[in-house]
Amino acid sequence: MGWRQDLALFMAMRGRRSRPGGTERSRRVRCGPPRRLLCGLPKNMFLNHFANDYLRWMDATPTTHGQCRMRRTAEPEPPLPASDGHGTVRSLPIWKPRVPTKSYHRPLFLLVLAALLPLVVLSALLGGAWLREEQSAMEASAVAMADRLSALVDRELSAQMDALKVVAASPLLDGLAAGRELDAAAFFEYAERVQSALPLWTTIVLSDREGNRLVDAPFLVGGTPGTVLEMDSHRRVVDTGKPTVGAILRGPRDQHAFPIRVPVTRNGATVAVLSAVVMPEGFQSLLFGDSLPPGWIAAIVDAEGRMVARAGGDPGMIGQQASGSALRARRAAESGVYDGMSLEGLPTVVAFRMLPAHGWSVHFAMPRDAYLAPVRSALWLAVAGALISLTMAGAFLWLLVRELRLRRREEAAREESLRLEALGRMTGGVAHDVANLLTIVMSSIAVIRSRLNDPERVTRVLTETETAVARGQALMRQMAAFGRRSVYEPVPFLLQERKASLEALLARSAGSAVDTALIVPDDLWSIMADPDAMEVALLNLAVNARDAMPDGGTLTVTAENRTLSGRRGGETGLTGDFVALAVRDTGTGIPPEHLRRIFEPFFTTKPAGQGTGLGLSQVFGFARQSGGTVTVTSTVGAGTTVTLYLPRASEGASATD
Repeated sequence: MGWRQDLALFMAMRGRRSRPGGTERSRRVRCGPPRRLLCGLPKNMFLNHFANDYLRWMDATPTTHGQCRMRRTAEPEPPLPASDGHGTVRSLPIWKPRVPTKSYHRPLFLLVLAALLPLVVLSALLGGAWLREEQSAMEASAVAMADRLSALVDRELSAQMDALKVVAASPLLDGLAAGRELDAAAFFEYAERVQSALPLWTTIVLSDREGNRLVDAPFLVGGTPGTVLEMDSHRRVVDTGKPTVGAILRGPRDQHAFPIRVPVTRNGATVAVLSAVVMPEGFQSLLFGDSLPPGWIAAIVDAEGRMVARAGGDPGMIGQQASGSALRARRAAESGVYDGMSLEGLPTVVAFRMLPAHGWSVHFAMPRDAYLAPVRSALWLAVAGALISLTMAGAFLWLLVRELRLRRREEAAREESLRLEALGRMTGGVAHDVANLLTIVMSSIAVIRSRLNDPERVTRVLTETETAVARGQALMRQMAAFGRRSVYEPVPFLLQERKASLEALLARSAGSAVDTALIVPDDLWSIMADPDAMEVALLNLAVNARDAMPDGGTLTVTAENRTLSGRRGGETGLTGDFVALAVRDTGTGIPPEHLRRIFEPFFTTKPAGQGTGLGLSQVFGFARQSGGTVTVTSTVGAGTTVTLYLPRASEGASATD
């Protein structure tokens, strides 16, 4: 391969090392170096001729990267600068890629979204909880009102019974026990005075055990003597001897009323039944009619399941049978909340409580729509919160992905800028080395031409020329190895057999100011790697160690057998048997901020023109392609240790020199 192709290969290495799917700028650079970059190389005759030759070769050579060829066509590069007539090309500024300007608004948007998203979710949850509490408060309010009303109704009924018991204990009725005739006129007068004092009582009725009415005060029920209208409650009083409340009925005057009956007991026996016919209007006033929420219904239901009093709905429902849901709830429990249907056909949620002593019950019905409104509002709030949260989360993820992409592009552009800058420095150093080597070759040619009849001098000059060419070949191999064009040929070999040559190589590379030592134990395992590439790697490490010890020091290379377990988070991440070559120096050490970058291509801390930044990259590439790795530990002011791990040769492989 010629000089132009070798260096063209080196200049194209950035494209092969680029990540797949890079930015548009990186895809443009893959096809070769910018033309302006070649024009900025040091001014010497060889490199100027090479720049012109390379540019002509690049434009004339067919390329498989159609996109790159179209890019050069669509965006033509500036023309080559003119020569000054003496073979020197006037230099132009080195082109650098534009690094995207960082926007500080994108992280701010992400921060705002990240802060608002949990607040929206929390607000939706708290709002839903608050609305659910509102529904629970409505239910608790209905239950509390049912408890209060049941207590009032029970107290009112008990008061009516107590008043009627006082009348039943009147001495005017003692004659019923002795078999004497009742003084009906006297009892009628007495009952009339009691009824006038209790306006809810429309009639006081005294009946015998068979239900025949003996006295009706203040007027005759139905206008004629007869039996009581509601016999069921009358029989219960006779059978049990206890007061009871009868069912509400529509009376002869087309008014609804219900009887309260107490036994007339003499000598422990029930001799008659005293009844008070009570109007339901008194209980109507107990239903909190004025304070009921809109749409609510309060009702009192007697033991037979008929409406005694009702507020908040159609007042004409008195005396009608309660709804089936109310009757089922009464049979199932003494209190609770049930879903029902009002007599008007409206869905309701009802809280109720029974009056066990009388068989009555009180009911407070809420419109189901009003009861479920907080739940629906909570549901809508949850849906709205979920939609807003999903939208914000989607926007957050979109902005986050966009931010990551933009940052990757910025990092790629910044890395591109650093690489091209390092490439410019590197090409200067490489061109300087190549120019020096060619100067030696040209000088040698001139000496040979002038001393053709001096074999001894020609031989010495040829030796120097051969050395210069070998150095140039080594430089090209190093660049080709970095460009991944070198093909390593791993073979099993023993380091013990190369110890002498390696000691001499280390001594020459480190210089006279550095003390070198190579420690190779006799039981060292054979190595499976390319021995020549290993020597180049050790040479690079020795040169770096020498540069780190300008005032002299000690360079020690120690070989030892190591079995690695490949533990997670370990130093090497390898598993198996390896030979570790530890190169230790007592130099200045590597700062922590540089330690993680030492294997990056083109990275060097040496002054411009004194280093290419390829040595440690070649070491790393050789180790990884050989199946091993490289680790580095360093302390500023104390020195650096670079450990090269190479795999052990298999037992069946024979070591070769």
